[in-house]
Amino acid sequence: MKIGGKKQNAMPTQAVVASAAGVSQQTVSQALSGTGRISESVRRHVIEVANKLEYRPNKMALALRRNDHGTIGLIGLGDSNRSFVPNVLLQNLQASLLKIHKHLALVPVLPSEIDALKDNPGKLGIDGAFVNITRGDIRPLLNIFQSAGIPEIWINNKQKYNCVYPDDYGASFQITSFLTSRQYLGIGFVGYSRRPDRQVGENHYSVKDRYLGYRDAMAGAGIKATHFIIDEMTTDSLRSFLKMAQPSPVLLCYELNHALRVLLIAKTAGVKIPEELKIIYFHESPYWDKELDAMIRCLPIPNDKLAEAAIAMYENKNRTQAKNVRSVPVPYDSSYFKHVLTTRDYVDIVEGK
Repeated sequence: MKIGGKKQNAMPTQAVVASAAGVSQQTVSQALSGTGRISESVRRHVIEVANKLEYRPNKMALALRRNDHGTIGLIGLGDSNRSFVPNVLLQNLQASLLKIHKHLALVPVLPSEIDALKDNPGKLGIDGAFVNITRGDIRPLLNIFQSAGIPEIWINNKQKYNCVYPDDYGASFQITSFLTSRQYLGIGFVGYSRRPDRQVGENHYSVKDRYLGYRDAMAGAGIKATHFIIDEMTTDSLRSFLKMAQPSPVLLCYELNHALRVLLIAKTAGVKIPEELKIIYFHESPYWDKELDAMIRCLPIPNDKLAEAAIAMYENKNRTQAKNVRSVPVPYDSSYFKHVLTTRDYVDIVEGK
């Protein structure tokens, strides 16, 4: 029975049910949700009255109470380059969430909106928050969501709790150890920081971790580390390194752009690649150019596994209601390590041919 009067089509509220049943609105809420310490006779009476009135629960209110909107928010800063989600990671997040019947919503947050978001994170209508700030100060968004009971997972950021991130230190250590075990003993590292062993300014954690993994593996092998700053690298400095690093020189580059610049410097110096110098770099994927990929070899960042780890952490936090869980470093696929010393087509590698 819908309510008569001015709003002929209005559905009855819990307050109307409470008045008709002669009980409080709290008792109605408890009776309909199956909670609270009320007698079975009162519960049945309330349900009977609610049915007669054709009461229907407000779907949005139910979603707020149950934290079940069917959506996970991918939260980033909307006015800077401090939030970065590679396409591979984005695609895998979307595909993996569908398996648990959730959808991904992109939510850019401007600095002017942060205070309002702190006051009411629930207004976004999300069941969980994947927060992505890859550089600089993370405090503006730290703990905003989990303080409101919304599972908060940081992606591609390295903190003690609630983060999933590629294990760049482990990958750099392992690839350097792999190379030294194959008697490639003249290995240099190419980056852009003057103090790569420290966290400097707004640098991403990987700037430090990739260098430290390399440095520690070289120290473990009893070999001196050699660090190049890409902006200061010249044909002369490359030739000096090649003389020192014989018979098997390798340059491990922080990223693809560094590898391309090293390749250009090497070509200018008349160095044959990859015969006289191996160039290896970290990136989300190979360049997918057969000729170029044969000259510079990629260590793919495990963005597919990063997505899986983020969703596993969400499910764990949602199930246990834990505010803080240990961060998860996601390992690189070690099967790629052996291919840095070959010119094999990455299409064949991926397809397992």
